[in-house]
Parts: sequence; structure tokens; C-alpha cells
Amino acid sequence: MSYRKKHVKNKIGRITPKKSIFTKLWFWLALLFIAVVLSAFYFVLFYPGIQVKNIIVSGNEKVKTQELQSFVFSNARTGLINFWKINISSESIILVDLDRLAKEILEKFPLIEKLKIDKNFPQTITLGVIERKPLGVFCDAENRCSLIDQNGIIFESLSAAPENITIVRQAMNNDQVFTGEEAIAKNMTDAIYKIQKSLKDNFQIDLKEALITSPVRLNIKTGENWQIYFDLNADYDINSQLIKLNLLLNGEISQDSRKNLRYIDLRPKDRAIICDNSACGG
Repeated sequence: MSYRKKHVKNKIGRITPKKSIFTKLWFWLALLFIAVVLSAFYFVLFYPGIQVKNIIVSGNEKVKTQELQSFVFSNARTGLINFWKINISSESIILVDLDRLAKEILEKFPLIEKLKIDKNFPQTITLGVIERKPLGVFCDAENRCSLIDQNGIIFESLSAAPENITIVRQAMNNDQVFTGEEAIAKNMTDAIYKIQKSLKDNFQIDLKEALITSPVRLNIKTGENWQIYFDLNADYDINSQLIKLNLLLNGEISQDSRKNLRYIDLRPKDRAIICDNSACGG
């Protein structure tokens, strides 16, 4: 008798209906968690109030604002899904990678030397542009000319060398250099800039041409058509040579005598060699 009661009880237990999942607290908590996560994803990716709408550019002169804005708009878009005919992207300002965007801008616009880029929530990206300033015009052996900055970087190709600007040539290497690449070593451009500034500020003499004949020699041709020879060896400071030049032009070589001057050689450490029409002959 006891066996039968136990057997019937077990069968009754097996046919007792289970409670619905909808009555479980964990189910509703899980559902709430999923809803919160999906809402957060939607907000970050697609909420209209934080999509990039404005690009503010300042500091540019040659780079066109509209071109820069269009480039930023297209590159601020983040691709999410690109499969077959499904293409989903987001313009959320939260997802914009400023470091990547700045790198792409500098590669696309060589005229820009420095760039400060910031997010101005909720919908604006600001660009502070510093453009390259020309040190002179670099012309290669094929007479292909381009503007270079103080770092020796080519940033704008030219159809011909303009007047009243320093022409920089290099005798050691005749390979073509392209926009965004270094045409002249930094130590050379630093020296050219110092010479250019010293001559102009102190004596109103233009620097017409700079010829780099070797890694340690620089020949300068002035706007008055006489030359200066500099030694750019690492142990011979360019500043000491400029001091020597300034003393000569302020004392021994007058403005009138510069009309007959051929060259000043500053390479000897203990003296300078001055060559004019009378000293050098005919």
C-alpha cells in the first residue's frame, strides 16, 4: 500500500505544471539590463544630438576652409557594418578618434605644419591651423621648384621660381623630392634662416640664393650679387661666423665698397678672406 501511494505521488509531482519564466525575477532583471545596454549603444552611436554637425576652422590662410571641412566630415564618420548591401556608419562625436583624424589631415594637407584639434560637445569639432611659412624656393637639378619651410619640408609645388624669394639649391643629390618630404636637412635650413634674418635685419641685404655644395659647406649669394662662404661643420658654430660677418659689414666693408665686393669667405676660424675687384683682379 505504501508503495502505491509513493508511486502515485511521484506521478502527480511529474505532471505538476512548472512556473512560467515570466514570473521569474531574474528574467525581468536580465531584460532590463539588455534594454539599458541597447539604449546606451543607440545613444552613443545614433542619437542625433551628438552627431558631428559643425566644423570650425581657424588660423588658415592658403588652405581652403570648405575643403578642410569636407575632409573632416567624411573622415569623422565611423564605419560599423559593411557587409554585402548593408552599410551602417555613425557620425557620433564620441567615436571620433582625434589622433587618427589629425594624422590624416596633416597627410592630406602638407601646407599645414601644426594642428590643434578638439571636440566641442555636443556636435562641434574645432581645428586650429598653423600653416607652413616659406623659407625659400627649393629647385632641383631639373629646375623643378617648390616652396620649403624652415624644416626643409616641401609643401607646395611651383611652375616656376618666383622673384624676390631665396632660391635654395643642393649640389649633392639630384633625386626628385615630392610634396611632404624633406628636401633640405634641418641644420642647413636653420643656418639659412639665421643668415637670411641677420642680413635683412642688420643691413637690409636680401638673400638671393643658397647653394649647398657639401654637407658642411654653404654658399650664399646676396641681392647685391656678392657671395658669402660658410662652414657648417658641427664643431664650427654658425653664430660665430655671423658675428664675424656683422663686424666686417659694420666696419671694414662699407656700403659703398660692397658694390665692388666678390665674396667673403668665413670658413677660416681665425680670419675672413675678403675678395673684391681690386684684390682678386679684373
